[in-house]
Amino acid sequence: MVAQSAVVADIGGTHARFGLIGVEGRLEKVSVLQCADFRGLEEAYRHFSEQTSSVADRLAVAVACPVHQDLVKLTNNHWSFRKGDIVDSLGLTELLTINDFTAQSLAVVSVPESSFEVLQPGMADPLAPLFVIGPGTGLGVGGVVVDADGEWTPLSTEGGHVTMAAQTEDEWQLLSCLRREFPHVSAERLISGPGLHLMYRTLCVREGQPVKALDTASMMLIAETDLLVQRTLDLFAGFFGIVASDGCLTLGATGGCFVAGGVIPKLGTHFRREIFLDRFKAKGRFHQYLSHIPIKILLDSEAGLYGLQRALSTRSLARFSVRPQ
Repeated sequence: MVAQSAVVADIGGTHARFGLIGVEGRLEKVSVLQCADFRGLEEAYRHFSEQTSSVADRLAVAVACPVHQDLVKLTNNHWSFRKGDIVDSLGLTELLTINDFTAQSLAVVSVPESSFEVLQPGMADPLAPLFVIGPGTGLGVGGVVVDADGEWTPLSTEGGHVTMAAQTEDEWQLLSCLRREFPHVSAERLISGPGLHLMYRTLCVREGQPVKALDTASMMLIAETDLLVQRTLDLFAGFFGIVASDGCLTLGATGGCFVAGGVIPKLGTHFRREIFLDRFKAKGRFHQYLSHIPIKILLDSEAGLYGLQRALSTRSLARFSVRPQ
């Protein structure tokens, strides 16, 4: 096996996507692994390397958790690792570890326009920040800004853990029920794959209906006929619109709002786009401001890998690199 330039790995709560950045800079040999099948990053990396006959001296990893310490513990699965140990055990010259939504933020300026579905055309300010949000196993939140040299600089956040707010009576009632179970109801608690099931379960209990054991795919199969699934989808879209516009206002993201993550593609046509847009713009005096922000859904499941490729040459991320001592 001949050493290549870099391996990139986008690790979520459920899946770990690996790819090889070849000597010509192209993404190759993409492989999707189940996190539950491996004890951690090193084992999954070695499996990918063996299965694809790939060796690299650099590894860039995106993880769904904070990345500032040597010890990295993923929020939504059992993986953890120490950066220095990975460098030593895999013989790397560089390990870059960034938040998964840092990678998604860089992806939105790295993939072609064909990778998006446009929800709201808007009028993008090319020099303004971009806001990125994506429900998956958790809720990722990030952003990206352009500097004076034209380089895109990502903003890493833990915005998925902001406190969830309500605007309608149905939302207030749902949150009241959940606060008896959870002292803090975060945005991620609702706007995520597990959040869909939590809201459905809560509605069933509140209405005195039996709780069906449904995964997201099963929910979509009965979405046309099950009234509680329909209400769940309405609530999901409404809460999502609230948090997305909050983020855009906070960041001043007149460059665009980008929806990533694995949940929205799974919902397909059952994602209540009209409700999302209505709630996104329902900010009183800032309705027009929000109406001008382009909103796009990122459809490329490999987008995080392209973001990681850009991250390897992003100056502001050099502080997250670890090299051999």
